Amino acid sequence: MLFLHGGPGSSCNADHRRYFDPGFFDIVLFDQRGCGRSTPLGEVADNDTWQLVEDIDAIRTSQGLGDRICLFGGSWGSTLSLAYATRYPQAIEEMILRGVFLGTGEEVRWFTDGLARFAPGAWQEFADGTVDDLVEYYYREVNSPDRAIASRAARRWASYEARTMRIGASDTVQNRDIPLPAGDRLLARVRVQLHYLKNRCFLDDNQLLESATDITMPVTIVQGGLDFICPPITAFRLGKLLPRGTLRLVNDAGHDGMSGKLAAALTEEANRLRDRLRNRHESAI
Repeated sequence: MLFLHGGPGSSCNADHRRYFDPGFFDIVLFDQRGCGRSTPLGEVADNDTWQLVEDIDAIRTSQGLGDRICLFGGSWGSTLSLAYATRYPQAIEEMILRGVFLGTGEEVRWFTDGLARFAPGAWQEFADGTVDDLVEYYYREVNSPDRAIASRAARRWASYEARTMRIGASDTVQNRDIPLPAGDRLLARVRVQLHYLKNRCFLDDNQLLESATDITMPVTIVQGGLDFICPPITAFRLGKLLPRGTLRLVNDAGHDGMSGKLAAALTEEANRLRDRLRNRHESAI
């Protein structure tokens, strides 16, 4: 089971193993280029979607994970999972996706502008003193040679993301602070994220949706019904096109994959996947 974290620019942590039965799965957590414990931290040179796809396959082959692996990707991790599936379909047994994001301009504009309707206070703080193209503005700011300017912009961007992630979630999630990394780690995370968003995630618009009918392995989508970061319409559209896609809508859940109801649903689907794989193996014997 290869876990693909979100972002772009975020990282893995030990809690991400909790979805999976360690008695059955070999669990691989992959900090993508420039992220987490990968070095150099925050590096964006030679860092794009298709190089990450090749990294996934290099991990699969170099670590002896076998001819076929399972992928589990949330948010940006779902984008990367689908991109890998278009290039290496023969290498995937099944996928579980959460909070589907397809890297389109429409989705990015929803995040930077559309959410103003639901979080006007957070958006006002985010947009105050900027220009119309918020991605371009923040990309320029976080790459400023003035460290104070860059750090301040990174914290504004990340704070907006953290505040909007709680919209629509249960009261316990809304009241929980989402911790932000400090110093260099926060700046690196936001620089990587904006590098991808400025470059449209290195995808043609709707590229992954148009390729969905060619993704023939089983794909389980677990989607928060109140996910305002990655609204359910995208998961719905994808599920309709995937030949073997299943959409599970978790009504009282938002975007945060570690929140109670969404985490429970993801764990349940990982256990169902475990049982399917076990049954296939026993049937083959």
